[in-house]
Amino acid sequence: MTQKDLSGKVAVVTGGGSGLGKATASALVSRGVKVVIGDISEKLGEATVQELNAKEGGSKVASFLKTNVAKYQDNIALFQLAEKEFGGVDIAFLNAGIGRGWDSAFTELDDEADENLFNVNVMGVVKGTKVALLHLAKRGGGVIISTASIGAFSSNIGANAYCASKHAVVGWTRGFDLLPEIANVRVNAVCPAFVETNFMSAAKDETRSTPMYATHDATPKAKLETVIKAVLTLIEDETLNGETLLALPGDVIRSQPRPEQLPECITPKYLEVTAKVNKDSVSFYKDMLKTALEKYEKLSCT
Repeated sequence: MTQKDLSGKVAVVTGGGSGLGKATASALVSRGVKVVIGDISEKLGEATVQELNAKEGGSKVASFLKTNVAKYQDNIALFQLAEKEFGGVDIAFLNAGIGRGWDSAFTELDDEADENLFNVNVMGVVKGTKVALLHLAKRGGGVIISTASIGAFSSNIGANAYCASKHAVVGWTRGFDLLPEIANVRVNAVCPAFVETNFMSAAKDETRSTPMYATHDATPKAKLETVIKAVLTLIEDETLNGETLLALPGDVIRSQPRPEQLPECITPKYLEVTAKVNKDSVSFYKDMLKTALEKYEKLSCT
């Protein structure tokens, strides 16, 4: 596929202070994109922005805001900063995530510990998508990409909580088939295999005392460059929506097919009704989007 011209575009990247987020932000800047980075770590986020701006000869191509993606207020502030600094948002890469709490089946009955992983990995994507959608729709369209995982298509007792959170991201992503017709916005997910990043190092440390620890060194790793290439594909290829794109060892990038619809649930009447519902839904949700944008504009002015 020929590289699409991204110059002049604006991207918001969460978890952009290190690892995949930082590497993708750097790749976007090299393609002429302005980026706004959200990260829970001020130290890493500010250092990344300084590095990106210095790389472009001191021109302001990147900004940073400390962001807890599990909070609407922080997501709103992040996207509004992008609008203030660079005029709007065309691309949202909702990459922030945590691996702490991989295995929660027999750990302490601790509300905060168990909820934290889902608040960041799942609610961070849900809330980020809802805020991004308003900004992209106002801009005339764009693309939202979330970071899922190959763990979204499997699970085991040593990583059940983490995999469940990524299953949720894929389920959320695949629900937006009609969105291009409603708002000219696409929603996709990148699903990397294990990658040697600081995220993977933290997960390895947490599982050090468990049997799962042995799998870290034995599992083939994807290259960071492969994952970035997959993210750029989801940005550039305007035919992709509701896509779950695997980034695998051996520099392999391929789609993970959706499960087939259950034949027991398909009847001629069902297909007839579904076709009408989909048609009616476009108009219905266009009206909802209009109302949501009006409310958001009032919120932005307060």
